[in-house]
Amino acid sequence: MIVYHVIGITDFMDSVQRGCLTKPVRAWIDISEAERFSIQTGRSMILRLKFPKDTPKLEGHKGKAVILDNTYPISKIFNGWVHS
Repeated sequence: MIVYHVIGITDFMDSVQRGCLTKPVRAWIDISEAERFSIQTGRSMILRLKFPKDTPKLEGHKGKAVILDNTYPISKIFNGWVHS
């Protein structure tokens, strides 16, 4: 499933250095909710990620957020352009 992870630039750069987004990785299933959350929190980046279809929903959040209890490799974000 396609999801949208909201992150600040500093946290993103730290993730690039580590080679992954650290767990748990939370994301929105609706881009408009991700945009709203980005504005609300001041986190300026929205990453489009692919999560397994059976990823559990995050409590609350109008049923529009999911949580992955694994790290997410940066190489998946860039389709292998960045080697972690």
